Amino acid sequence: MTLLRCAHISDLHFSKMTWNPSQFFSKRWVGNLNLALTRRKIYSTNHLDILVNTFKNLGISHVFITGDLSCTSLRSEFEMAQTFTASLCSHGMRVFAIPGNHDQYTQQAYKNQTFYDYFDSRFSNEMSLKMDKISSCYLGNQWWLLGMDTALATSWISSSGCFSEQIECNLVKLLSAIPSDHHVVLMNHFPVFKPESPRNKLIRKDALKALLHKFHNIRFYLHGHTHRHSIADLRPNQLPIILDSGSVSHQKNGTWNMLEMGNNTCRVQGYQWSQSPRKTWTPTPEHVFKW
Repeated sequence: MTLLRCAHISDLHFSKMTWNPSQFFSKRWVGNLNLALTRRKIYSTNHLDILVNTFKNLGISHVFITGDLSCTSLRSEFEMAQTFTASLCSHGMRVFAIPGNHDQYTQQAYKNQTFYDYFDSRFSNEMSLKMDKISSCYLGNQWWLLGMDTALATSWISSSGCFSEQIECNLVKLLSAIPSDHHVVLMNHFPVFKPESPRNKLIRKDALKALLHKFHNIRFYLHGHTHRHSIADLRPNQLPIILDSGSVSHQKNGTWNMLEMGNNTCRVQGYQWSQSPRKTWTPTPEHVFKW
C-alpha cells in the first residue's frame, strides 16, 4: 500500500501595499495600516521557495491550504498566491485551498467572490465552494477531504466566520454519502472552539461541534486563523484530532504539518522554519494515530 503524504499549510498572507484612495471606502485601509506597522515585520513569503523544494523532497502529493492566502483580497496578492500554488502543481502536487477572512476582506471581494477567480472552487465534480460553500474529494486509502468556505466580509473590527445553515445541510449530505468505515479530513479556516476574542469567532460553532460529535469518521479537523501551531487529540471527548498548522509565513516561527495516511493509521509530523545554522524546515516530534 502506498501511503498518502499530504501537507497542511495556512495563513500565507501574500501582501501588497496599495496607496489607492479608494481603500478608505472599504476595510482595506485597516489591513494596509496593520501591514505597514506590524505584519511586514513578522511575516514573509520569501522562504516559501524552500518550502516547495521541501515538499518535493518529502514526496508530498496533496497540499491542503486552510485560508488567508492574501492580506487584503487584492488581485495582485491573489496573483502572487496563485504563482506559489502553480509551482506546487508543476511538481505534481494537487492543491486544495479554501478562503479565510483575509481572502474575503472587503465587501466587494466577498460579493464578487474574487478568491475563486484564482483558485478552484470544486475539489471534484460535486458541490462547489463558490456556490454550495463546501466541496469534497476522494484522496485514496479510504480517505476523503471536505473543505468549507465559512469566510465573511465583516466590519473593520471583526474577523469572524459563519457555519451557515446552508453549509450545515450540505456537509450532512456529503458526510452521509461517505462509507462509515472511511476516514474524513475536514478543512475550515476557523477553529471550532471559543476564540480569545469574540471578534474572531465562528458563528454557529456549536452546530458544527454537534456534527463533529455525530460523524465519528471525521478523523481530523484542519484549521488556521490563530497563527499558533497545535496538535490536539480530542477523541476521548468524541471529537476529532484538531490540527492547527499555524502560519507558514511567520519569519521566526513558521510552521506546517505533514499527514502520512494509511488505511487505518496516520502519522502527523510537524515542521518549523529555522534560520540557524542554515535556512531549512526542521521536523518536530511526530504523532502516530490509529483507528
